[in-house]
Amino acid sequence: MNALDIPGYCKRLETVGVPRGQAEVHAQMLAEVMAQVATKDDLDALEARLKEWVQLYVKEQIQSLKADMLKWLVTISIAQTSLLFAALRYLPH
Repeated sequence: MNALDIPGYCKRLETVGVPRGQAEVHAQMLAEVMAQVATKDDLDALEARLKEWVQLYVKEQIQSLKADMLKWLVTISIAQTSLLFAALRYLPH
């Protein structure tokens, strides 16, 4: 989680002339924004979930597609062979 030293941040703003009330509100708003920013741990967790998804879903889909392609390859090979034999049979000798 992103940490913000609110009192220290307010003090730094006050040293450059920002009124205390504005400095406190600015620090609180910055802390709220920082709480919504993704951290390295958040990104690492997302990466792990994406890798798991790829392993479970994408690899399964690839295996299915490979099987379908093999079926089509065998079917087309049989059809081509049949057409070749039919053409050879009806050619004049």
